[in-house]
Amino acid sequence: MLATTQSNHVLMVRGKREGMDDGWVLPHGTVPQGRCVILAARELLMKRTGCDRSLAEVLAVTPTTDEDGTLNGFSYVLDGGVLPEVPDNDPAEGASWVPMRELHEPPALYQYAIIAAGQRRRLPLLVNADRPEAAFS
Repeated sequence: MLATTQSNHVLMVRGKREGMDDGWVLPHGTVPQGRCVILAARELLMKRTGCDRSLAEVLAVTPTTDEDGTLNGFSYVLDGGVLPEVPDNDPAEGASWVPMRELHEPPALYQYAIIAAGQRRRLPLLVNADRPEAAFS
C-alpha cells in the first residue's frame, strides 16, 4: 500500500527487504483465501501503521512465481492516496513517514507505483468483476 504526502513522504514499516537487511518497506501482507483483497489490505494497513486509508485502486501489479516459474500469486501496490502533509499523530510502532529521498534503490514494483501515483495513473481493483463494498468505507 502506497500512501504519500505532498511533501514527498511515504508511509513505511520496518521489514525484510528482498535480498537485503531489514529496512523500510511498504506495508504489506498475504490475503487469506476467500477474503476480500481490499478489506484485508485496509485491516493490515490499520494494524501495521494505525492509519486507515481507502484502498480501491491499483498503482502497480506483478505476478509472483516460484523458482520453477509456476504462478503462485500476485503482488499489488494499492493507492493509499496523497495527504497534504505528514499527519500530526504518530503512526504505530514500527511505522513511519519516510522522506522519499531516503528510499535508496527501492524495488522496481515500488518505483512503478510511485511513478503511477505521480502521474495519477490508477486502475480500479475489482473483485469478481466488481468493486466490493469495502472499497468505499
